[in-house]
Amino acid sequence: MRDIYEYASVCMELLDDLGIEYGRVIRFDINTRAKKRWGQCRRERLGYSININADLLDEENDSDGLTETIIHELLHTIPGCMNHGKKWKSMAEKVNQAYGLNIARCSSAEDKGVTKRDINKVEYKYILQCDSCGNTYGRIRMSNAVKFPKAYRCGCCGGELKRIK
Repeated sequence: MRDIYEYASVCMELLDDLGIEYGRVIRFDINTRAKKRWGQCRRERLGYSININADLLDEENDSDGLTETIIHELLHTIPGCMNHGKKWKSMAEKVNQAYGLNIARCSSAEDKGVTKRDINKVEYKYILQCDSCGNTYGRIRMSNAVKFPKAYRCGCCGGELKRIK
């Protein structure tokens, strides 16, 4: 398993080299339970805590996905960048152009270079699909999104959802 602090240090140096001032990170955690997200940045009293999906730390997976995720979360520590708004997007684009990375709002396992996943395959009873980008969302239980998919939007592109199962 890769050392999260070693990679975080490299990512911080990359941002420092571009003159991007990120916030104070008080800790990095490894999230072994996350199934649908690669990372998370949380504001705490003394700074920010960042957790990273354990699948990205697996030696068998591409390290670029780990680097992109850590930088993605570090960008959230910049004032005005806690969301994926204009300022966050401009910072992500600056890093992407400088280093040839692919820091984006959402990414698939393929985008992250993750071939080995430790999670169990979940059998979903319901599946929603985006009309625009084809992204799918599985649901185990009946929910309002399953009942009324047209009332919801795709988290990646904002397209309309439809129920396919």
